[in-house]
Amino acid sequence: MTFYLPEVPTTAVADELIVDLREVGIVEDALDALGVEHARKAEVGALDLVLLQLWYSAEAGTVLVMDVDPVLFELRRRLAAQCGGWNPVLGKNRHLSHQFGAYPQTQSMAGDFDPEPAAAPDRPEVDPDAGDGVRIGVLDTVLYRHPDLDGHFETSQSAAVLEDHPTGPIPWEDGHATFVAGLIAAQAPKATMVVRQVLDSDGRATTWDTVVGMARFLEDGVDIVNFAMGTRSHDGIVPMVVQRAIERLSPHMLVVAAAGNHGAVPGIRHGITRTSPTWPAALPGVVAVGATTADGNPAPYSPDLPWVGCAAVGDRVVSTYLKGKVLLRSNDVVEFDGYATWKGTSFATATVSGAIAARTVPGEVAPAEALRRLRAEGTVVRGLG
Repeated sequence: MTFYLPEVPTTAVADELIVDLREVGIVEDALDALGVEHARKAEVGALDLVLLQLWYSAEAGTVLVMDVDPVLFELRRRLAAQCGGWNPVLGKNRHLSHQFGAYPQTQSMAGDFDPEPAAAPDRPEVDPDAGDGVRIGVLDTVLYRHPDLDGHFETSQSAAVLEDHPTGPIPWEDGHATFVAGLIAAQAPKATMVVRQVLDSDGRATTWDTVVGMARFLEDGVDIVNFAMGTRSHDGIVPMVVQRAIERLSPHMLVVAAAGNHGAVPGIRHGITRTSPTWPAALPGVVAVGATTADGNPAPYSPDLPWVGCAAVGDRVVSTYLKGKVLLRSNDVVEFDGYATWKGTSFATATVSGAIAARTVPGEVAPAEALRRLRAEGTVVRGLG
């Protein structure tokens, strides 16, 4: 299948700006001087961040800012001139995606990452009490109820879990959280997953919605966060809001993140290469997970980079999935019966999150120590292959 891409992919919400809450006043004054109107749309106190909506007023009425980049450039230029080179902390509300080809630079491989129907898998031999008392935060798509997942999760968002499968066809991306949850439960049967939906049916989220979900995990008492998505930037610089969230939250919870599926991208596509860092996986303090084949060899799409610190089977993995007619990326409609075979570093990440939870004992063995023990056993977690 041919994928038609724009010359410059949209990587951020065009009319929004994220600013440090302690410095928002000076930014609002600078926006006033530029003739850009603004309103505080939302705040996250735990991260000291505020989301601003931007627009212009004209005789014909209100016109939303169509491109935040020129506004951001001019803000930084003017404030640096006024403040001796100093700039406040501010940045764009970028898009994130789950890790199996949803990025423009990996679209050429998209068909290779479609799920395929499968029979119910043989579960790995694990302690049935593994993960008892451990809470795992799952940021992902909507979760569909599945018999294998009953009793394994809770959610404070009514929209995060669907009781029944629609008559269909269901977008293939919608099964991502269900697939991930099955892999976590297979490794840590007694752990509790706290599910928050941040990805839509196109497999996309914004950095703002994502870090809001992460901050709420503080209230949920989460021990481990499974982050099966990410973003990359053309300049290789981490988005400010993602860095802030990891800095503030990683002392309270272990973040396990997918390394991406761009390890086999030929040349440069839209400024991204096979060596581009994926955020938050490439940040210090985050457990970045790559994928292997069932025999333990590196999967060709998994980045082979210094910041990838752990690996698990992610190639042709079998797990819980949707039941009914599913619309694939190829536009084919395929019948699934509750299980699928899939591949990607997203699924290696879920296996590692579950394996860490299985070795965590609340009050005795913290997730960081569980990770150390897991690595001492070997860098590859043998999951479902």
